[in-house]
Amino acid sequence: MIKSLHISNYTLFKSIDINFLDGFTVISGETGSGKSIMLDALTLLLGKRVDRFIDSNISEKSVIEAVLGLNSHHKLFFKQNDIDFDYETIIRREIYPNGKSRAFINDTPVLLNILNAFSHQFIEVFSQHEKLVFKNQSAQFSFIDHLACTNPILKEYKNVLSEYNQILRDIEAIDNNDSLSIAEIEFLEFQLNEIKDANISVNEKEEIEKKIGILENVETIAHTINDIESLVDGEQGILNSLNIIQRKLSNTDSLSVLSQRVESIVIELDDINSEINKIKNSLDEDPQELNNMLVRLDLINNLLHKHRLQFIDQLIDLKDNLYERIKNSGSSEILKKKKETELEKKKHELVNLVNEINDKRDSLLPNLIVSIEDILKKLGMPFARFNIIFNKTEDFHENGNTYMQMEFCANKGGKLQDLTKVASGGELSRLMLAIKYITAQRSNIGTLIFDEIDTGVSGEIASLMGEMMQSISKSEQLIVISHLPQIASKAKTHLKVVKRVVDNKTISEIIELDDEHRVEEIAKLLSGKNITDAAIKNASDLLNQ
Repeated sequence: MIKSLHISNYTLFKSIDINFLDGFTVISGETGSGKSIMLDALTLLLGKRVDRFIDSNISEKSVIEAVLGLNSHHKLFFKQNDIDFDYETIIRREIYPNGKSRAFINDTPVLLNILNAFSHQFIEVFSQHEKLVFKNQSAQFSFIDHLACTNPILKEYKNVLSEYNQILRDIEAIDNNDSLSIAEIEFLEFQLNEIKDANISVNEKEEIEKKIGILENVETIAHTINDIESLVDGEQGILNSLNIIQRKLSNTDSLSVLSQRVESIVIELDDINSEINKIKNSLDEDPQELNNMLVRLDLINNLLHKHRLQFIDQLIDLKDNLYERIKNSGSSEILKKKKETELEKKKHELVNLVNEINDKRDSLLPNLIVSIEDILKKLGMPFARFNIIFNKTEDFHENGNTYMQMEFCANKGGKLQDLTKVASGGELSRLMLAIKYITAQRSNIGTLIFDEIDTGVSGEIASLMGEMMQSISKSEQLIVISHLPQIASKAKTHLKVVKRVVDNKTISEIIELDDEHRVEEIAKLLSGKNITDAAIKNASDLLNQ
C-alpha cells in the first residue's frame, strides 16, 4: 500500500505531504483545484514518461516521492534487479526543467522501465478515460488472461511466435535473393581470389606507411640521431652534466630530495638515449626494401579504390561476404527446405500452446459472464446482459489465434450488440467497476486508484457503487477521486484538494477532513456552493448509513 506521498515544485503543488491509510480513501475538490495534477504526479512516480506534464515556468527540479508498504512477495523483484529490499520502500522521481528525469528505488538509481515494472506489481490506476479499454484488444486479453491464469503459457507462446516469425522472414529473404548466374558467380569468385591472393592483414597499411616514412628519410633521421647523441651522451652532454648535479646535491642532506628528483630525470633520459640507439641500429638504407614496400602499398590502395573502401577491415569483411554469397548461391533451395521444415515444427508448437490457452479462456467465460451480470444487477441494471465471443483466425498474433468481441445489452428483450456501440457512459462506468471488483479479488495488487470512474451515474446507483468500493477496500487499499457525495460518504478517510493564493501565486494543497468539515464537504457536493440546512442533514445521514 501507499503510506505517504510527497510532491514538491510540481505545477500548483509547491510542497505537500499526504499520509494514506489502508481501506477506502476518497479525494474531492472543485474542478481545477489540482486533483488531476496530483494524479499526474503519481503516474509519473509510477513510471510514466515525462511529456505534457512538464511546466515550462518551472526553474527548479520537481520531486515526487512515496513510501510504500511491501511484503515478502516483492523480494524477488529486488533480488533480480540488485536493489536493497525494505518493507518500507521509498520510490522517488526527480524531474528537471529541461524535461529529463531520474528515478530511484530505495536511493538506488533505476531505469524508467524498471520503475514502471516495479510499481505495476502493487498499484493500478484506472481513470474514466480507460473505458477505451473496450476498444483495445490487448487490454481485453490482458483482463481475460489474468483471470484465466494463462500468462505463463502465453509467455511461452510469444517466445515460440517470435521464432516462428523469424523463420518466415528468413524464407522471404531466401525467396527475394534471386539465384546467381554462372557469369555472376565467376565474377564473384574472381573478386574473392584477388583479395585472398593479396593476403592482407589488419593494420598492415599503417605499418607499411610508417616503414616507408623511415626508409625515405634514413639519412635525415641518422643525422638527427647523431646530433641528439652528442647533446645527450657526449663529453659535455646533458647526461654528464646531470650526473654531476646529482652528485653535488646528494652530498648535502637538506638537498637530498632534489637529488632524488634529478636522479629520476637521469634514469628517464638514459632510457630515451637507449631507445635512440635502437632506432639508429635499425636504420638500413635499402633501396630494394623501399621499392618492395611501395609496391605492396600500391596493391593495397588499388584494391581499396577498386571496391570503394577506406579501411582494410572493410576489405576483409567484403572477402567474407563474397564467400557467403558464392556459398549460398548453390544452396538456397536446400536452405529453404530446411527453413520450411523448421516452420512446420514451430507451427505445431504454436497450435498446441494456443489450444491450451483457448481452452483456459473458454472455461473461464461462463462463470465470468454470470459474475459480471450479477454485479450489474446489484448496480441497478436488472436486465443487463454481457457476453464475450472469441472469433478464430488462421493467423497467429501476440494474443493467440482469436480476436475478442465484447457484447452488451442493458434493456429487457434487447439484442446483444458490440459493447462500444450501445453502452452509455454510466453503463460503461458500472461495467468497469464490476470488472475491477472481480479482478481485485484475484489480484496481488495492493492499491487501486479510481479517477472519476463514476461518471454518468448518480443517486441510488452511485450509492451502490460506493458500497461496492467499500467491499473492494476490505482486501485492497482503494483511493478514489470522486465528485459524488454517495461515494464520498462511504470512504474511511476523506481528503480535499483546495486552491489558494500565496504571495500573488496560486498553489494547491491537500487537507484531511475531520468529521465536521467532512459533513460540510459532502453537503457542498450535494447542493453546490450554497450549503443548505437540508444538505447538511442529508450529508450527516449519508455518513451515518
